[in-house]
Amino acid sequence: MRSLALLATCLCLPTLLPAQVGGSGPTADPRIGAALEEIGLTSEIDGDGDYKLVVNVDDEGERTQIVYIISGTERYGNLEIREIWAPSFKTGGALDPDVARQMLIANNRMKLGAWRLYGDAEDQMAVYAVHIDADANAQAIRDALALVVNVADAEELKQTGMDEY
Repeated sequence: MRSLALLATCLCLPTLLPAQVGGSGPTADPRIGAALEEIGLTSEIDGDGDYKLVVNVDDEGERTQIVYIISGTERYGNLEIREIWAPSFKTGGALDPDVARQMLIANNRMKLGAWRLYGDAEDQMAVYAVHIDADANAQAIRDALALVVNVADAEELKQTGMDEY
């Protein structure tokens, strides 16, 4: 019985430990930079050491989408996970219950990623985020970026009719 409790404790501890690859301060993860270079995408590094991209959504360049690849990672046991997310729209206060329901239903259909809200009730933003292996290759990063960009932009267009992000 004691060994079962110890095993449960050991299994839970790694899930609570965030990891920052490459140091203790906000530094850009060079794995992302190399992958972006390989797939021909340009980015800027923000004050947190994260990669910010502005991606064309359509061939005409009429719609763009901001997307972030987070340099900081988290560990869950042997998994090292990275987040990619894109802002979609500001809620202008509390999120409308019908919109929230639609987003939860969409989360159920999506196999990679989910909707979430950032901010407090007065200043919330709906964002779409995916979690991928921190060592994902360039093609996997490109695929994850494409999904995040397309989902976030489509919802932005649906909710606002604009292209703010």
